[in-house]
Amino acid sequence: MTNKTSFEAIPGFDWELHNSDSPKLKENKKIKKHEGDNSKVYCHADYAQTLYELYSGKSLDLQEPIEGTVVNGKVVSINDRYAIIDINWREDAMVDLQKENSEYLKYIQEGFPIEVLIEKVQNPTNREIAIQASYSKNILSKKKEEIKSSIGQPVGYLGTVKELIHGGYFLDIDGVKCFMPGSLGGMNKLVDFESLLGKQIYVMPINYSREKDYIVVSHREYLKQLVPKEMEKLMFGQKYTGFVTGCSRHGIFVEFNSCLTGLIAKSDIEDSLINDFENKSIRPGHEIEFYISEIIDNEKIVLSMKEPKPQISAWDDIESRYKIPSSVTGRVRKIVKYGVFVEIEPKVVGLLHKSQLDENSEFEVGQEIEVKIVKIDKDSKKLDFTM
Repeated sequence: MTNKTSFEAIPGFDWELHNSDSPKLKENKKIKKHEGDNSKVYCHADYAQTLYELYSGKSLDLQEPIEGTVVNGKVVSINDRYAIIDINWREDAMVDLQKENSEYLKYIQEGFPIEVLIEKVQNPTNREIAIQASYSKNILSKKKEEIKSSIGQPVGYLGTVKELIHGGYFLDIDGVKCFMPGSLGGMNKLVDFESLLGKQIYVMPINYSREKDYIVVSHREYLKQLVPKEMEKLMFGQKYTGFVTGCSRHGIFVEFNSCLTGLIAKSDIEDSLINDFENKSIRPGHEIEFYISEIIDNEKIVLSMKEPKPQISAWDDIESRYKIPSSVTGRVRKIVKYGVFVEIEPKVVGLLHKSQLDENSEFEVGQEIEVKIVKIDKDSKKLDFTM
């Protein structure tokens, strides 16, 4: 019995071009030599694509991979070393799993769609891969562009201080290497530059160096964003701890709560330290305790080493000084659409609501008027008046 195999002609297939002795093939062939190898390699892109389309049974719009570009693909298979990626080309791309970021390996799964960065395209030899690609580098490239696009925006990124170099630090932000000048490592000049090494800190991107291809970031700019909220938390009479950032003949500059800076005037330095201050033995980095003495214009903080004396508020005994109802003389401090604010003594202000006024009533700021107290709310420090 003889086994016979018959082949049907594929419509549109040029057998003469396929024949290695065909003049057609010889006219179109290109001859290349591998390095260190005398064997000839015949290549013709159009011919190879035709074979691929006929072999696969479908015509594909193939896109030739170019080094440095990102392509869509699908994970075909995975072995101990490589992930094979179908990138809609005649050859698959290979991702070297040993070179990938370990955090991203969970996203490289067989059958999953994937975007990869084409790193290298070459003619393969026995020891080389034709198309080398990377998933991690694609992710890092996108992350870098995201950080760059945030320059000038109030966006903070958590980074790890990896290296101290002349002039600053290198930080790692999700795998992206960024540079931070040493002068931007804190609200004030750092006392110990090595103190940041290995720490995780929040930074904001502020610039991009095209020459050196790195993003410049700042911890100081991030800390500045925290100042308003930290100012709201300050409490008079509570003891705080900070460290000295510098001294002048006027007093000691202190940094505390990571982003706040205040001045302890010479007159507010406790007696046990006044000699150290005058002898200039109080140095940057020294830890110091103090109290909040005053906040000026919601931005300047005055500190004191001396425990503040309890302040008596005008509201503490207001109910014993004013009866309801009682008539008093006050001064118009502010006119708003819903009424008039009247001050009857320093820091004691109440509202004369518009519902208590005639339509023709007119007032001027600073004008003295007679009002009647009809309600006292000591806890919320509010007074209600009527005419």
